[in-house]
Amino acid sequence: MGIGERAAARSLPQLLWSRSYERAWLRWDVLAGLTVAAMLVPQAMAYAELGDLPPSAGFRAALMALPVYALLGTSRHLGAGPEPGTIVLAAATAAALSNGDPDRFAALMAATGVLVGVVALLAGLLRLGFVAELLSKPVLVGYITGVGLTLLTSQFQTFTGVSIDADNPFVRVGELLGRLDQVDATTLFIGSGTLAVILGLKRFAPSWPGALIGLGTAMLAVALFDLDVATVGEIDAALPSFEVPGIEWADVADLIGPAAGVALIGYTDNILTARSIASRHRYEVDANRELVALGAMNVAGGFAGGFPMSSSASRSFVPSSIGSRSQLSSVVTLVAVVVLLVVGQSLLADIPRAGLAAVIVAAAFAVIDVDGFRGILRVSRIEAVLAVVTCLAVLSVDLLFGVIFAVVLSLLILVARVARPSDAILGRGEGLAGWVDVDDERAHHLDGLLVYRFDAPLFFANAEHFRERVQWAMDLNPGVESTIILDLEGVGSVDSTAVDHLHELVDELERAELHVGIARANPQVIEVLERAGLLGPGSVVANHPTINAAVAAFEEQARGEADD
Repeated sequence: MGIGERAAARSLPQLLWSRSYERAWLRWDVLAGLTVAAMLVPQAMAYAELGDLPPSAGFRAALMALPVYALLGTSRHLGAGPEPGTIVLAAATAAALSNGDPDRFAALMAATGVLVGVVALLAGLLRLGFVAELLSKPVLVGYITGVGLTLLTSQFQTFTGVSIDADNPFVRVGELLGRLDQVDATTLFIGSGTLAVILGLKRFAPSWPGALIGLGTAMLAVALFDLDVATVGEIDAALPSFEVPGIEWADVADLIGPAAGVALIGYTDNILTARSIASRHRYEVDANRELVALGAMNVAGGFAGGFPMSSSASRSFVPSSIGSRSQLSSVVTLVAVVVLLVVGQSLLADIPRAGLAAVIVAAAFAVIDVDGFRGILRVSRIEAVLAVVTCLAVLSVDLLFGVIFAVVLSLLILVARVARPSDAILGRGEGLAGWVDVDDERAHHLDGLLVYRFDAPLFFANAEHFRERVQWAMDLNPGVESTIILDLEGVGSVDSTAVDHLHELVDELERAELHVGIARANPQVIEVLERAGLLGPGSVVANHPTINAAVAAFEEQARGEADD
Protein backbone atom coordinates (compact mmCIF):
# COMPACT_ATOMS: atom_id res chain seq x y z
CA MET A 1 0.00 0.00 0.00
CA GLY A 2 1.47 3.34 -1.06
CA ILE A 3 1.66 6.54 0.95
CA GLY A 4 -1.49 7.94 -0.65
CA GLU A 5 -3.40 4.72 -0.06
CA ARG A 6 -2.31 4.59 3.59
CA ALA A 7 -3.45 8.20 4.09
CA ALA A 8 -6.81 7.37 2.52
CA ALA A 9 -7.16 4.31 4.71
CA ARG A 10 -6.54 6.40 7.82
CA SER A 11 -9.26 8.84 6.72
CA LEU A 12 -11.65 6.16 5.47
CA PRO A 13 -10.79 3.08 7.57
CA GLN A 14 -13.21 0.74 5.80
CA LEU A 15 -11.20 1.05 2.60
CA LEU A 16 -9.04 -1.56 4.30
CA TRP A 17 -11.73 -4.25 4.15
CA SER A 18 -12.93 -3.20 0.68
CA ARG A 19 -9.40 -3.62 -0.75
CA SER A 20 -8.67 -6.94 0.96
CA TYR A 21 -12.14 -8.45 0.79
CA GLU A 22 -12.30 -12.21 0.32
CA ARG A 23 -15.10 -13.85 -1.64
CA ALA A 24 -15.60 -16.47 1.09
CA TRP A 25 -16.78 -13.71 3.44
CA LEU A 26 -19.71 -12.66 1.21
CA ARG A 27 -22.16 -15.37 2.30
CA TRP A 28 -21.77 -14.58 5.98
CA ASP A 29 -21.85 -10.80 5.48
CA VAL A 30 -25.07 -11.04 3.45
CA LEU A 31 -26.69 -13.35 6.03
CA ALA A 32 -25.64 -11.05 8.87
CA GLY A 33 -26.86 -7.97 6.99
CA LEU A 34 -30.31 -9.45 6.36
CA THR A 35 -30.58 -10.61 9.95
CA VAL A 36 -29.65 -7.17 11.31
CA ALA A 37 -32.17 -5.56 8.92
CA ALA A 38 -34.87 -7.77 10.41
CA MET A 39 -33.84 -6.51 13.85
CA LEU A 40 -33.37 -2.88 12.85
CA VAL A 41 -36.78 -2.28 11.27
CA PRO A 42 -38.83 -2.84 14.43
CA GLN A 43 -36.18 -1.27 16.64
CA ALA A 44 -36.02 1.90 14.55
CA MET A 45 -39.77 2.27 14.81
CA ALA A 46 -39.92 1.41 18.50
CA TYR A 47 -37.09 3.71 19.53
CA ALA A 48 -38.56 6.61 17.55
CA GLU A 49 -41.86 6.04 19.36
CA LEU A 50 -39.93 5.96 22.61
CA GLY A 51 -38.68 9.47 21.84
CA ASP A 52 -42.20 10.72 20.95
CA LEU A 53 -41.25 10.86 17.26
CA PRO A 54 -42.95 9.21 14.28
CA PRO A 55 -41.46 5.91 13.09
CA SER A 56 -40.24 7.64 9.94
CA ALA A 57 -37.69 9.54 12.07
CA GLY A 58 -36.22 6.23 13.16
CA PHE A 59 -35.77 5.12 9.57
CA ARG A 60 -34.23 8.43 8.51
CA ALA A 61 -31.72 8.17 11.33
CA ALA A 62 -30.89 4.52 10.62
CA LEU A 63 -30.47 5.03 6.87
CA MET A 64 -27.83 7.68 7.52
CA ALA A 65 -25.99 5.82 10.28
CA LEU A 66 -25.48 2.63 8.27
CA PRO A 67 -23.49 3.98 5.29
CA VAL A 68 -21.61 6.65 7.25
CA TYR A 69 -20.36 4.24 9.89
CA ALA A 70 -19.58 1.58 7.28
CA LEU A 71 -17.30 4.14 5.60
CA LEU A 72 -15.68 5.77 8.64
CA GLY A 73 -15.86 3.32 11.54
CA THR A 74 -13.08 0.95 12.53
CA SER A 75 -15.22 -1.85 13.97
CA ARG A 76 -16.19 -4.61 11.54
CA HIS A 77 -19.31 -5.51 13.49
CA LEU A 78 -20.70 -2.46 15.35
CA GLY A 79 -24.44 -2.05 14.74
CA ALA A 80 -24.57 1.73 14.43
CA GLY A 81 -27.93 3.48 14.50
CA PRO A 82 -30.90 4.09 16.82
CA GLU A 83 -30.43 3.12 20.44
CA PRO A 84 -32.87 3.74 23.32
CA GLY A 85 -30.57 5.36 25.90
CA THR A 86 -29.44 8.26 23.72
CA ILE A 87 -32.90 9.05 22.37
CA VAL A 88 -34.47 9.07 25.84
CA LEU A 89 -31.78 11.41 27.11
CA ALA A 90 -32.20 13.76 24.13
CA ALA A 91 -36.00 13.62 24.33
CA ALA A 92 -35.99 14.73 27.97
CA THR A 93 -34.23 17.96 27.01
CA ALA A 94 -36.22 18.55 23.83
CA ALA A 95 -39.53 18.06 25.65
CA ALA A 96 -38.63 20.73 28.20
CA LEU A 97 -37.88 23.25 25.43
CA SER A 98 -40.65 22.45 22.95
CA ASN A 99 -43.62 23.56 25.08
CA GLY A 100 -45.74 20.76 23.65
CA ASP A 101 -45.23 21.74 20.00
CA PRO A 102 -44.55 18.47 18.09
CA ASP A 103 -42.92 20.23 15.12
CA ARG A 104 -40.58 22.17 17.40
CA PHE A 105 -39.88 18.97 19.36
CA ALA A 106 -38.86 17.16 16.17
CA ALA A 107 -36.62 20.09 15.16
CA LEU A 108 -34.97 20.12 18.59
CA MET A 109 -34.33 16.38 18.41
CA ALA A 110 -32.75 16.72 14.97
CA ALA A 111 -30.68 19.69 16.15
CA THR A 112 -29.52 17.70 19.17
CA GLY A 113 -28.34 15.00 16.80
CA VAL A 114 -26.32 17.55 14.82
CA LEU A 115 -24.79 18.99 18.00
CA VAL A 116 -23.94 15.51 19.31
CA GLY A 117 -22.16 14.95 16.02
CA VAL A 118 -20.26 18.22 16.21
CA VAL A 119 -19.12 17.50 19.78
CA ALA A 120 -17.98 14.00 18.83
CA LEU A 121 -16.19 15.23 15.69
CA LEU A 122 -14.31 17.89 17.63
CA ALA A 123 -13.40 15.38 20.32
CA GLY A 124 -12.13 12.97 17.68
CA LEU A 125 -10.05 15.63 15.96
CA LEU A 126 -8.60 16.62 19.36
CA ARG A 127 -7.86 12.92 20.03
CA LEU A 128 -9.97 12.75 23.16
CA GLY A 129 -10.88 9.11 22.70
CA PHE A 130 -9.48 8.30 26.13
CA VAL A 131 -12.39 10.08 27.89
CA ALA A 132 -14.52 6.93 27.86
CA GLU A 133 -11.95 5.31 30.13
CA LEU A 134 -12.73 7.90 32.82
CA LEU A 135 -16.07 6.22 33.45
CA SER A 136 -15.52 3.41 35.93
CA LYS A 137 -17.36 0.10 35.62
CA PRO A 138 -19.58 0.66 38.71
CA VAL A 139 -20.74 4.00 37.32
CA LEU A 140 -21.41 2.54 33.87
CA VAL A 141 -23.31 -0.43 35.30
CA GLY A 142 -25.37 1.84 37.53
CA TYR A 143 -26.10 4.29 34.73
CA ILE A 144 -27.10 1.74 32.11
CA THR A 145 -29.30 -0.10 34.61
CA GLY A 146 -31.01 3.18 35.47
CA VAL A 147 -31.61 3.75 31.77
CA GLY A 148 -33.03 0.23 31.43
CA LEU A 149 -35.46 0.75 34.31
CA THR A 150 -36.47 4.12 32.85
CA LEU A 151 -37.17 2.46 29.50
CA LEU A 152 -39.16 -0.29 31.18
CA THR A 153 -41.44 2.07 33.10
CA SER A 154 -41.86 4.36 30.07
CA GLN A 155 -43.78 1.58 28.28
CA PHE A 156 -46.31 0.87 31.02
CA GLN A 157 -49.07 2.81 29.28
CA THR A 158 -48.53 1.45 25.77
CA PHE A 159 -47.99 -2.09 27.03
CA THR A 160 -51.05 -2.29 29.30
CA GLY A 161 -53.43 0.46 28.19
CA VAL A 162 -53.34 2.05 31.67
CA SER A 163 -53.20 5.85 31.68
CA ILE A 164 -49.81 6.88 33.11
CA ASP A 165 -49.17 10.59 33.67
CA ALA A 166 -45.88 10.68 35.58
CA ASP A 167 -42.37 11.12 34.21
CA ASN A 168 -40.54 9.76 37.24
CA PRO A 169 -40.05 5.95 37.11
CA PHE A 170 -40.92 5.46 40.78
CA VAL A 171 -44.17 7.41 40.40
CA ARG A 172 -45.00 5.47 37.24
CA VAL A 173 -44.81 2.22 39.20
CA GLY A 174 -47.15 3.68 41.82
CA GLU A 175 -49.64 4.85 39.20
CA LEU A 176 -49.65 1.45 37.48
CA LEU A 177 -50.25 -0.41 40.75
CA GLY A 178 -53.02 2.03 41.68
CA ARG A 179 -54.81 1.73 38.34
CA LEU A 180 -54.69 -2.00 37.64
CA ASP A 181 -58.45 -1.94 37.09
CA GLN A 182 -57.79 0.12 33.93
CA VAL A 183 -55.66 -2.57 32.24
CA ASP A 184 -56.89 -3.27 28.70
CA ALA A 185 -56.85 -7.04 28.30
CA THR A 186 -56.39 -6.97 24.53
CA THR A 187 -53.49 -4.54 24.66
CA LEU A 188 -51.82 -6.51 27.46
CA PHE A 189 -52.34 -9.74 25.51
CA ILE A 190 -50.61 -8.36 22.40
CA GLY A 191 -47.80 -6.76 24.40
CA SER A 192 -47.06 -9.74 26.64
CA GLY A 193 -47.43 -12.21 23.76
CA THR A 194 -44.97 -10.28 21.61
CA LEU A 195 -42.55 -10.02 24.53
CA ALA A 196 -42.81 -13.77 25.19
CA VAL A 197 -41.90 -14.52 21.57
CA ILE A 198 -38.93 -12.10 21.63
CA LEU A 199 -37.54 -13.42 24.92
CA GLY A 200 -38.20 -17.03 23.99
CA LEU A 201 -36.33 -16.74 20.71
CA LYS A 202 -33.50 -14.89 22.44
CA ARG A 203 -33.19 -17.81 24.85
CA PHE A 204 -33.58 -20.74 22.45
CA ALA A 205 -32.74 -19.30 19.00
CA PRO A 206 -30.60 -16.20 19.60
CA SER A 207 -29.56 -15.85 15.95
CA TRP A 208 -33.20 -15.46 14.83
CA PRO A 209 -34.70 -11.94 14.43
CA GLY A 210 -36.88 -12.15 17.54
CA ALA A 211 -38.31 -8.61 17.32
CA LEU A 212 -39.42 -9.07 13.72
CA ILE A 213 -40.95 -12.50 14.38
CA GLY A 214 -42.65 -11.21 17.51
CA LEU A 215 -44.20 -8.27 15.68
CA GLY A 216 -45.22 -10.52 12.80
CA THR A 217 -46.95 -12.83 15.27
CA ALA A 218 -48.72 -9.86 16.87
CA MET A 219 -49.93 -8.58 13.48
CA LEU A 220 -51.18 -12.05 12.61
CA ALA A 221 -53.07 -12.34 15.90
CA VAL A 222 -54.71 -8.93 15.40
CA ALA A 223 -55.79 -9.87 11.87
CA LEU A 224 -57.05 -13.38 12.71
CA PHE A 225 -59.06 -12.38 15.77
CA ASP A 226 -60.00 -8.89 14.54
CA LEU A 227 -58.60 -7.32 17.70
CA ASP A 228 -59.18 -3.65 18.46
CA VAL A 229 -55.71 -2.30 19.30
CA ALA A 230 -53.78 0.86 18.43
CA THR A 231 -51.45 0.49 15.45
CA VAL A 232 -48.54 2.52 14.10
CA GLY A 233 -50.51 3.98 11.20
CA GLU A 234 -49.22 5.45 7.97
CA ILE A 235 -45.49 6.17 7.77
CA ASP A 236 -44.80 9.36 5.82
CA ALA A 237 -41.55 10.33 4.12
CA ALA A 238 -39.46 7.58 5.68
CA LEU A 239 -36.56 8.10 3.30
CA PRO A 240 -34.14 10.91 4.29
CA SER A 241 -34.65 14.44 3.01
CA PHE A 242 -31.95 16.88 4.10
CA GLU A 243 -32.71 20.22 5.74
CA VAL A 244 -31.36 22.42 8.51
CA PRO A 245 -33.32 21.94 11.77
CA GLY A 246 -35.57 24.94 12.37
CA ILE A 247 -34.30 26.22 15.71
CA GLU A 248 -33.02 29.53 17.08
CA TRP A 249 -29.44 30.27 18.13
CA ALA A 250 -30.68 30.53 21.71
CA ASP A 251 -31.72 26.88 21.48
CA VAL A 252 -28.14 25.90 20.65
CA ALA A 253 -26.99 27.21 24.03
CA ASP A 254 -29.69 25.14 25.76
CA LEU A 255 -28.88 22.01 23.79
CA ILE A 256 -25.08 21.96 23.74
CA GLY A 257 -24.69 20.70 27.32
CA PRO A 258 -27.13 17.82 26.96
CA ALA A 259 -25.62 17.07 23.54
CA ALA A 260 -22.19 16.70 25.15
CA GLY A 261 -23.69 14.28 27.68
CA VAL A 262 -25.36 12.25 24.92
CA ALA A 263 -22.09 12.20 22.97
CA LEU A 264 -20.20 10.90 26.01
CA ILE A 265 -22.70 8.14 26.73
CA GLY A 266 -23.08 7.21 23.06
CA TYR A 267 -19.33 7.07 22.54
CA THR A 268 -18.76 5.06 25.72
CA ASP A 269 -21.39 2.55 24.60
CA ASN A 270 -19.84 2.33 21.13
CA ILE A 271 -16.24 1.89 22.19
CA LEU A 272 -16.98 -0.68 24.90
CA THR A 273 -19.10 -2.77 22.54
CA ALA A 274 -16.68 -2.41 19.63
CA ARG A 275 -13.62 -3.33 21.70
CA SER A 276 -15.38 -6.30 23.28
CA ILE A 277 -16.15 -7.78 19.85
CA ALA A 278 -12.79 -6.79 18.34
CA SER A 279 -10.93 -8.65 21.08
CA ARG A 280 -12.79 -11.83 20.15
CA HIS A 281 -11.93 -11.48 16.47
CA ARG A 282 -8.39 -10.17 17.02
CA TYR A 283 -8.47 -6.80 15.32
CA GLU A 284 -7.97 -3.26 16.58
CA VAL A 285 -10.51 -0.47 17.11
CA ASP A 286 -9.25 3.13 16.92
CA ALA A 287 -10.85 5.14 19.74
CA ASN A 288 -10.42 8.52 18.05
CA ARG A 289 -11.69 7.26 14.69
CA GLU A 290 -14.75 5.92 16.50
CA LEU A 291 -15.44 9.43 17.77
CA VAL A 292 -15.21 10.77 14.23
CA ALA A 293 -17.54 8.05 12.93
CA LEU A 294 -20.04 8.70 15.73
CA GLY A 295 -19.92 12.42 15.00
CA ALA A 296 -20.34 12.09 11.26
CA MET A 297 -23.32 9.75 11.47
CA ASN A 298 -25.08 12.00 14.01
CA VAL A 299 -24.55 15.12 11.90
CA ALA A 300 -25.91 13.29 8.86
CA GLY A 301 -28.82 11.84 10.83
CA GLY A 302 -29.70 15.22 12.34
CA PHE A 303 -29.81 16.99 8.99
CA ALA A 304 -31.91 14.10 7.63
CA GLY A 305 -34.59 14.69 10.28
CA GLY A 306 -33.53 11.97 12.69
CA PHE A 307 -32.28 12.06 16.27
CA PRO A 308 -29.11 11.26 18.28
CA MET A 309 -27.73 7.75 17.75
CA SER A 310 -24.97 5.47 18.92
CA SER A 311 -25.14 1.68 18.53
CA SER A 312 -27.08 -1.38 19.60
CA ALA A 313 -25.30 -4.17 21.41
CA SER A 314 -27.73 -6.75 20.02
CA ARG A 315 -27.23 -5.53 16.43
CA SER A 316 -23.46 -5.72 17.03
CA PHE A 317 -23.11 -9.14 18.62
CA VAL A 318 -25.51 -10.88 16.23
CA PRO A 319 -23.38 -10.36 13.07
CA SER A 320 -20.34 -11.30 15.11
CA SER A 321 -21.95 -14.59 16.14
CA ILE A 322 -23.15 -15.32 12.59
CA GLY A 323 -19.64 -14.94 11.20
CA SER A 324 -19.69 -11.54 9.50
CA ARG A 325 -16.20 -10.35 8.60
CA SER A 326 -16.70 -6.72 7.53
CA GLN A 327 -19.00 -3.72 7.45
CA LEU A 328 -20.35 -4.92 4.11
CA SER A 329 -23.06 -6.44 6.29
CA SER A 330 -24.19 -2.88 7.11
CA VAL A 331 -24.42 -2.10 3.40
CA VAL A 332 -26.64 -5.18 2.96
CA THR A 333 -28.76 -4.01 5.91
CA LEU A 334 -29.10 -0.58 4.30
CA VAL A 335 -30.28 -2.02 0.98
CA ALA A 336 -32.75 -4.36 2.70
CA VAL A 337 -34.31 -1.58 4.78
CA VAL A 338 -34.63 0.73 1.75
CA VAL A 339 -36.36 -2.00 -0.24
CA LEU A 340 -38.77 -2.63 2.62
CA LEU A 341 -39.61 1.06 2.92
CA VAL A 342 -40.22 1.39 -0.80
CA VAL A 343 -42.46 -1.66 -1.20
CA GLY A 344 -43.74 -2.45 2.29
CA GLN A 345 -44.78 0.76 4.07
CA SER A 346 -48.44 -0.30 4.20
CA LEU A 347 -47.42 -3.50 6.00
CA LEU A 348 -45.50 -1.54 8.62
CA ALA A 349 -48.54 0.65 9.27
CA ASP A 350 -50.43 -2.33 10.74
CA ILE A 351 -47.88 -3.06 13.49
CA PRO A 352 -49.58 -2.88 16.94
CA ARG A 353 -48.13 -0.22 19.23
CA ALA A 354 -48.24 -2.68 22.11
CA GLY A 355 -45.92 -4.89 20.05
CA LEU A 356 -43.46 -2.04 19.62
CA ALA A 357 -43.66 -1.46 23.39
CA ALA A 358 -42.67 -5.11 23.83
CA VAL A 359 -39.58 -4.50 21.66
CA ILE A 360 -38.56 -1.66 23.99
CA VAL A 361 -39.31 -3.70 27.12
CA ALA A 362 -37.10 -6.49 25.75
CA ALA A 363 -34.34 -3.94 25.14
CA ALA A 364 -34.78 -2.69 28.71
CA PHE A 365 -34.39 -6.22 30.09
CA ALA A 366 -31.22 -6.60 28.04
CA VAL A 367 -29.52 -3.51 29.52
CA ILE A 368 -30.57 -4.00 33.16
CA ASP A 369 -27.22 -5.40 34.26
CA VAL A 370 -27.93 -7.62 37.25
CA ASP A 371 -24.85 -9.75 36.54
CA GLY A 372 -22.76 -6.57 36.47
CA PHE A 373 -23.93 -5.66 39.99
CA ARG A 374 -23.15 -9.18 41.22
CA GLY A 375 -19.67 -9.12 39.71
CA ILE A 376 -18.88 -5.74 41.27
CA LEU A 377 -20.21 -6.86 44.65
CA ARG A 378 -17.87 -9.86 44.60
CA VAL A 379 -14.91 -7.55 44.08
CA SER A 380 -15.81 -4.49 46.18
CA ARG A 381 -18.79 -3.55 48.35
CA ILE A 382 -17.89 0.13 48.07
CA GLU A 383 -17.98 -0.01 44.28
CA ALA A 384 -21.30 -1.88 44.43
CA VAL A 385 -22.71 0.97 46.53
CA LEU A 386 -21.44 3.46 43.95
CA ALA A 387 -23.24 1.52 41.19
CA VAL A 388 -26.49 1.58 43.16
CA VAL A 389 -26.15 5.29 43.94
CA THR A 390 -25.61 6.09 40.26
CA CYS A 391 -28.65 4.03 39.29
CA LEU A 392 -30.79 5.84 41.87
CA ALA A 393 -29.53 9.22 40.62
CA VAL A 394 -30.73 8.35 37.11
CA LEU A 395 -34.11 7.16 38.38
CA SER A 396 -34.70 9.89 40.96
CA VAL A 397 -33.86 12.97 38.90
CA ASP A 398 -33.35 12.46 35.16
CA LEU A 399 -30.98 10.93 32.64
CA LEU A 400 -29.02 14.12 32.02
CA PHE A 401 -28.35 14.47 35.73
CA GLY A 402 -27.36 10.81 35.71
CA VAL A 403 -24.80 11.49 32.97
CA ILE A 404 -23.31 14.45 34.84
CA PHE A 405 -23.41 12.55 38.11
CA ALA A 406 -21.70 9.55 36.50
CA VAL A 407 -18.88 11.66 35.09
CA VAL A 408 -18.33 13.60 38.32
CA LEU A 409 -18.50 10.44 40.41
CA SER A 410 -16.01 8.68 38.16
CA LEU A 411 -13.57 11.57 38.47
CA LEU A 412 -14.03 11.69 42.24
CA ILE A 413 -13.30 7.96 42.45
CA LEU A 414 -10.20 8.45 40.35
CA VAL A 415 -8.96 11.36 42.48
CA ALA A 416 -9.74 9.50 45.71
CA ARG A 417 -7.73 6.48 44.62
CA VAL A 418 -4.78 8.54 43.47
CA ALA A 419 -4.96 10.74 46.56
CA ARG A 420 -4.66 7.71 48.84
CA PRO A 421 -2.67 5.15 46.82
CA SER A 422 -0.93 2.03 48.00
CA ASP A 423 2.63 2.38 49.35
CA ALA A 424 5.18 0.18 51.06
CA ILE A 425 8.40 -0.09 53.00
CA LEU A 426 10.80 -2.23 50.98
CA GLY A 427 13.42 -4.74 52.02
CA ARG A 428 16.06 -6.64 50.08
CA GLY A 429 14.58 -9.87 48.74
CA GLU A 430 16.60 -12.87 49.89
CA GLY A 431 17.49 -14.92 46.82
CA LEU A 432 15.96 -12.24 44.59
CA ALA A 433 17.56 -9.58 42.42
CA GLY A 434 15.24 -6.84 43.64
CA TRP A 435 13.42 -5.31 46.59
CA VAL A 436 10.05 -6.41 47.96
CA ASP A 437 7.47 -5.29 50.50
CA VAL A 438 8.69 -5.88 54.05
CA ASP A 439 5.54 -7.91 54.69
CA ASP A 440 7.02 -10.54 52.37
CA GLU A 441 8.83 -13.21 54.39
CA ARG A 442 11.77 -13.01 51.94
CA ALA A 443 12.36 -9.31 52.73
CA HIS A 444 15.55 -8.47 54.63
CA HIS A 445 15.95 -5.18 56.51
CA LEU A 446 19.21 -3.20 56.38
CA ASP A 447 20.06 -1.30 59.55
CA GLY A 448 20.13 2.46 59.10
CA LEU A 449 18.23 2.35 55.77
CA LEU A 450 14.61 3.09 54.84
CA VAL A 451 13.42 2.36 51.30
CA TYR A 452 9.92 3.76 50.77
CA ARG A 453 7.73 3.33 47.66
CA PHE A 454 4.72 5.53 46.71
CA ASP A 455 2.43 4.23 43.95
CA ALA A 456 0.85 7.30 42.36
CA PRO A 457 1.67 10.62 40.71
CA LEU A 458 2.52 13.31 43.25
CA PHE A 459 0.09 16.22 43.00
CA PHE A 460 -1.90 18.64 45.08
CA ALA A 461 -4.39 16.03 46.34
CA ASN A 462 -1.81 13.66 47.84
CA ALA A 463 1.35 15.71 48.46
CA GLU A 464 0.64 16.22 52.17
CA HIS A 465 -0.41 12.59 52.46
CA PHE A 466 2.95 11.60 50.93
CA ARG A 467 4.85 13.50 53.65
CA GLU A 468 2.71 11.90 56.35
CA ARG A 469 3.34 8.43 54.94
CA VAL A 470 7.10 9.00 54.85
CA GLN A 471 6.93 9.87 58.55
CA TRP A 472 4.78 6.75 59.13
CA ALA A 473 7.40 4.65 57.37
CA MET A 474 10.17 6.13 59.52
CA ASP A 475 8.22 5.36 62.70
CA LEU A 476 7.48 1.79 61.57
CA ASN A 477 10.89 0.95 60.13
CA PRO A 478 13.12 -0.93 62.65
CA GLY A 479 16.15 0.86 64.07
CA VAL A 480 17.31 4.40 63.48
CA GLU A 481 17.67 5.56 59.89
CA SER A 482 20.63 7.41 58.55
CA THR A 483 19.51 7.27 54.92
CA ILE A 484 16.06 7.40 53.29
CA ILE A 485 15.60 6.29 49.70
CA LEU A 486 12.37 7.30 47.97
CA ASP A 487 11.46 4.79 45.27
CA LEU A 488 9.67 6.92 42.64
CA GLU A 489 9.03 4.25 40.03
CA GLY A 490 5.27 4.57 40.60
CA VAL A 491 5.37 8.38 40.58
CA GLY A 492 4.58 9.20 36.98
CA SER A 493 4.51 12.99 37.41
CA VAL A 494 5.02 15.76 39.97
CA ASP A 495 3.14 19.08 40.12
CA SER A 496 4.14 22.40 41.72
CA THR A 497 2.28 21.71 44.98
CA ALA A 498 4.10 18.39 45.36
CA VAL A 499 7.42 20.13 44.65
CA ASP A 500 6.79 22.51 47.56
CA HIS A 501 6.03 19.59 49.88
CA LEU A 502 9.13 17.74 48.72
CA HIS A 503 11.24 20.83 49.50
CA GLU A 504 9.79 20.93 53.02
CA LEU A 505 10.29 17.19 53.49
CA VAL A 506 13.92 17.33 52.37
CA ASP A 507 14.57 20.31 54.67
CA GLU A 508 13.07 18.41 57.62
CA LEU A 509 15.16 15.32 56.91
CA GLU A 510 18.32 17.38 56.42
CA ARG A 511 17.80 19.10 59.77
CA ALA A 512 17.49 15.62 61.30
CA GLU A 513 20.89 14.82 59.71
CA LEU A 514 19.43 12.17 57.41
CA HIS A 515 20.68 11.49 53.90
CA VAL A 516 18.02 11.53 51.17
CA GLY A 517 18.09 9.81 47.81
CA ILE A 518 15.60 9.00 45.06
CA ALA A 519 15.60 5.92 42.86
CA ARG A 520 13.98 4.85 39.57
CA ALA A 521 12.44 8.25 38.78
CA ASN A 522 11.40 8.68 35.15
CA PRO A 523 13.00 11.41 32.98
CA GLN A 524 9.99 13.73 33.23
CA VAL A 525 10.04 13.65 37.04
CA ILE A 526 13.83 14.14 37.10
CA GLU A 527 13.49 17.17 34.82
CA VAL A 528 10.87 18.77 37.09
CA LEU A 529 12.95 18.12 40.21
CA GLU A 530 16.05 19.56 38.56
CA ARG A 531 14.18 22.73 37.56
CA ALA A 532 12.91 23.00 41.14
CA GLY A 533 16.43 22.68 42.56
CA LEU A 534 15.79 19.40 44.31
CA LEU A 535 18.28 17.59 42.08
CA GLY A 536 21.49 18.71 40.45
CA PRO A 537 24.43 20.87 41.58
CA GLY A 538 24.15 22.03 45.18
CA SER A 539 21.29 19.66 46.02
CA VAL A 540 21.46 17.34 49.02
CA VAL A 541 19.25 14.78 47.27
CA ALA A 542 21.10 12.01 45.41
CA ASN A 543 19.59 10.57 42.24
CA HIS A 544 20.03 6.84 41.50
CA PRO A 545 18.84 4.83 38.47
CA THR A 546 17.94 1.76 40.59
CA ILE A 547 17.31 0.84 44.21
CA ASN A 548 20.35 -1.43 44.17
CA ALA A 549 22.50 1.49 43.03
CA ALA A 550 21.12 3.65 45.84
CA VAL A 551 21.72 0.89 48.39
CA ALA A 552 25.27 0.36 47.09
CA ALA A 553 25.93 4.07 47.68
CA PHE A 554 24.47 3.76 51.19
CA GLU A 555 26.65 0.74 52.00
CA GLU A 556 29.78 2.41 50.67
CA GLN A 557 29.03 5.49 52.77
CA ALA A 558 28.43 3.28 55.83
CA ARG A 559 31.79 1.54 55.31
CA GLY A 560 33.53 4.90 54.98
CA GLU A 561 31.98 6.15 58.21
CA ALA A 562 33.00 2.89 59.96
CA ASP A 563 36.61 3.30 58.78
CA ASP A 564 36.69 6.82 60.16
